[in-house]
Amino acid sequence: MTPYYDHNGITIYHGDARDFLPSLVANVVLTDPPYGINGGSGTINKARGKGNYQANFIDDRTYIESVIVPVIQGLIEHVGCVVLTPGAINFDLYPRPNSFGVFFQPASVGLQVFGNMDAQPIFYYGKNAPGRNMGVPCSYRLTEPPPIVDHPCAKPFLAWRRLLSNIAKPGHVILDPFMGSGTTLRAAKDLGMRGIGIEIEERYCEIAARRLSQEVMELV
Repeated sequence: MTPYYDHNGITIYHGDARDFLPSLVANVVLTDPPYGINGGSGTINKARGKGNYQANFIDDRTYIESVIVPVIQGLIEHVGCVVLTPGAINFDLYPRPNSFGVFFQPASVGLQVFGNMDAQPIFYYGKNAPGRNMGVPCSYRLTEPPPIVDHPCAKPFLAWRRLLSNIAKPGHVILDPFMGSGTTLRAAKDLGMRGIGIEIEERYCEIAARRLSQEVMELV
């Protein structure tokens, strides 16, 4: 396997996660996989182009069930701690988590039938890698905008880094099999952890590599 990017303990692979995972070892998985929204809906999704990222697959419920969930299931069986944000539409397809939390977004204007979609689920599997749970939140209040990167679904950086700091510790190897713009790896680098990311779309590998080449910690 030839890395797309490999520097200071951070490695990116370009390709399908299913082709790489059998040979990779990690302490913690933290990932934000596709949500199965098939192009998105509503004003916020349309404005941001959410779901319209470049990839050679259709981001629908069938893809989540046939590709994403089996990858996550395999990781749950082989990695001691797996944490993911499954999205609000198809989270019922995933295995039952050991713990459950949310990113609470009080200013959200995404609409559901009964009102605003003001929370996104966080699923936790296995055990907390640092070996503690007292005082560790499972949910986070989210008022931070996503970083300005050329990806429609980039995770808000400071909140994502805080989540990672609560489930892993320096020296751990963090794996993100659906890397996107590289937020997990950027957070791992800032926290003194090793990181491995896999991304099927080369354009986003390039974006992630560019973010990781920045030595100064991001403040947005």
